[in-house]
Amino acid sequence: MLDALLLDLGSVCRQLLPILGALALIYLCVLLKHLWKMIDQATELVKGLDPTVKSVNQSLEKVQAPLDTVVKYSHTLDDVHDRTLDSVQKISESAGESMDRVKDFVSEKLQSLDIYDDVRPADEAEVSAE
Repeated sequence: MLDALLLDLGSVCRQLLPILGALALIYLCVLLKHLWKMIDQATELVKGLDPTVKSVNQSLEKVQAPLDTVVKYSHTLDDVHDRTLDSVQKISESAGESMDRVKDFVSEKLQSLDIYDDVRPADEAEVSAE
């Protein structure tokens, strides 16, 4: 009885396998058709975005020139700042040296005229007297 059942199932399967294979191929064809449509829609979407991308690219190119100008001005201002700082430092050093020279010159003239003792502040006179 079990042998007869297995033989009957085998003959049914031999008849059903080609039918199931054909159904699987039809399902695969339908699946591929939907996949193809989805790819076409994605292509159309990308084509629709192309003008937007071009517009954004043109806007970026328009903005690039003012940005380049700002960068140039920024570098120029940095250079002016650095040179001004150097100039102020040199002027300060030069003024300090000039003040030292003037002080030395005045001191020499006062000492040569012997007025220096009369001109000194009282505190210095007391310190030098001790």
